[in-house]
Amino acid sequence: MRMSLSAIALALVLAIFRRDAFKINLRDLHRFVLLGICGMAGSNFFYYYTIKVTTVATAILLQYMAPIVVLGYAAITRDEELNFAKIAACIISLAGCFLAVGGIHFDIASIDRLGLLSGLGAAVCWSFTNISLRHLLRKYSVWTVLIYAFLAATLFWQFFNPPWKIVEAHYSANTWGVFFVFAMVSVAIPQALYFSGMRFLTPSRAIITASFEPVVAILTAFLFVGESLTLVQSCGAALVIVAIGVLQTKKEPTSEQSAAAGAEIAAP
Repeated sequence: MRMSLSAIALALVLAIFRRDAFKINLRDLHRFVLLGICGMAGSNFFYYYTIKVTTVATAILLQYMAPIVVLGYAAITRDEELNFAKIAACIISLAGCFLAVGGIHFDIASIDRLGLLSGLGAAVCWSFTNISLRHLLRKYSVWTVLIYAFLAATLFWQFFNPPWKIVEAHYSANTWGVFFVFAMVSVAIPQALYFSGMRFLTPSRAIITASFEPVVAILTAFLFVGESLTLVQSCGAALVIVAIGVLQTKKEPTSEQSAAAGAEIAAP
């Protein structure tokens, strides 16, 4: 529902203000489909399934192993520079996430096996999303990548939750309003911001920076829901911030700069 409403809303806005965003080379269509299904839909499904059969903390810890996958990909393909700052930031951010979600009580032996596999699946899919974005944003605008990824994921979900099932549910107007607001706040707006940020960051930098998400979650819960914030969690949050700071010690080409450099090389 979140993805479908986000896709519909974005498609309407782009149809009015940015029709050029729908123009793509059909040879690249499969890349958008893979991003939407294997990346976005896949990471959502595996993440939520992990929460269902384990705990939220477990799901977060497993999904935020994704930086290791991205760094491994970078090391093998040399798609981006692998340096000490990135490796150090990855380790620090993982430790920070571990502590931020109360990882001192984390017992991997007690995790449901399917939950463990789905959590690792979420990490792989989230990694794939970041890597695919880097390549697509070298050629297309943020809005083009966003709308086609949304549409691909939406069409994929129709096989599992077709429109007639939604109609049969007879949701009230208030419920539809909640669905719409939730879709905009949790998918459309944050994904638009994240995709935009990927123009200026490499996959490893982006995915390590995104580890700030659980820190925001525990701080929000502390400030607005009244949940406790322990010293261990505070230390974890501080480590994540340190990791993001470590990334700034060494600059490197962005997606836009890489695309410009490629265009200059290709020019006669």
